[in-house]
Amino acid sequence: MGASQSTASTPSVSSEGNPEHLLDSKVIKTPIFGVTDNDESSNNNNGERPQAPTPTGHEYDLMDQIVSDLPSVIDDESKKQVEEYISSCANGEGPMVSCFSTAEYLSLFLRKHGDAAELYHNTCFRPAKDKSPNGVEVDGTKAYPPSCFNLAQMRMTGKGRTKFDRSEAYQLFDRACRGGHGGACYLQAKMLLSYPGSLGEGVPYDVPKAAELLKHVCEVNEDSVSCFTLATMLLRGDKVKSEADNVSPKEARGETALKMRANERSREKSSKDERSALKRDPKFAEKLLQQVGIQSLI
Repeated sequence: MGASQSTASTPSVSSEGNPEHLLDSKVIKTPIFGVTDNDESSNNNNGERPQAPTPTGHEYDLMDQIVSDLPSVIDDESKKQVEEYISSCANGEGPMVSCFSTAEYLSLFLRKHGDAAELYHNTCFRPAKDKSPNGVEVDGTKAYPPSCFNLAQMRMTGKGRTKFDRSEAYQLFDRACRGGHGGACYLQAKMLLSYPGSLGEGVPYDVPKAAELLKHVCEVNEDSVSCFTLATMLLRGDKVKSEADNVSPKEARGETALKMRANERSREKSSKDERSALKRDPKFAEKLLQQVGIQSLI
């Protein structure tokens, strides 16, 4: 299931001979969920499907370097708590929460992302007989959903030169979502809405399923972002492209032509655009927006 991690490259050198700042790389600026209208790859002249950029493995180098240069700021009480978590985890043999907290410490403070990933995997996949508190049964095994969620994010980016595999990331988001993690359901929906094929094999394009996930997170977790995202999908219609962040009801229904505003890209959906749209449902969109206190868009 795994796509191999891309070969790491060093920062390029400008004409002045100085290395370009790590944050100036295109990979850093580009969203990890598919291709947007602003990406050069979505406007190629070869008629090929746009593809999401592949991480280089260097995206977190600058952050890792900054953290390694900082003095230790953890107080004695917190240090004692961390030591208790590490001891309780017992190299992956102990309770899920202890191992998850250990992984958090390893990744956020020590920047040992590979070791953290191993513990996230350990606590995302435990035997059914595991008795850890907070363990959730998924597919006949036990999982700690926050661990699945964190590991999925690492697989999406190859953080710290760990394994990069968007297909596995999708499966991990799905596992965490079915374990009750609302954030994982939202990000799984985002993957399902990415341009068809842009995230590679193993990541399906499924607008209706994404809508169901957003509806679930909106209603069960009361997540305003999910409510708003689904509402805009139900208002946009199939006349404008998915990136358009504004459309009037008449434009969405095709009763008036799409206006071209100053300093704005065309919002008209291309005939070559393979993405589909949800059937417009202003009444349900209104209900979703009212749920998060927004009513003026209807």
